[in-house]
Amino acid sequence: MRNFLVTSPLFGFVLALVFPFSDACADARAGEKKAQICLLCHRVESTVGAPTLEQQPSKYLVTQTHAYKSGKRVFYQMQVNVERLSTKDIQDISDYFSSQRAKPARFATEPDAKTIALGAASAKQLNCAKCHSADYRGGKDFPRLAGQVPTYLVRQIGEFKRGVRPHPAISALAEKLDDATIDALGVYFGKLEP
Repeated sequence: MRNFLVTSPLFGFVLALVFPFSDACADARAGEKKAQICLLCHRVESTVGAPTLEQQPSKYLVTQTHAYKSGKRVFYQMQVNVERLSTKDIQDISDYFSSQRAKPARFATEPDAKTIALGAASAKQLNCAKCHSADYRGGKDFPRLAGQVPTYLVRQIGEFKRGVRPHPAISALAEKLDDATIDALGVYFGKLEP
């Protein structure tokens, strides 16, 4: 169903209706309206493993959206969804999500204390707080990890490890992580208050 929405001509028409705004007529309310299409996947209740965007630093969201639009980050559905966005649309949407309070991540079953402890120890050892802040809520160029969707975090760390998503500093650290540690990091960050 989701693939149909992304690839159908009807979806393109819906995008054209949702994003008719020019660079000159953008405001906070427009950002909220433009962001609604994002919430099809980017919400804590979603089962597709997309990250939540609320309370993420606006600058980070802008940078990542442009990366998808330019093809530097590759994920077909995202590229289709952002290709028609103007620079102002991207800024408005990013500012809107940045201003919203994030909801905590959801877990099908309560993670065990041993996994959370492994994640906490690994985050400390890897010095994740150096960039993502002491409370892991990010800032400026660095995303909020606290309360983020664990499956998304695990997938991203895996992509850093395999070099699919290049980032010299993180990729070098991720190469040394085993699957259990990567899973534990996702759970630990997901359990933190966003």
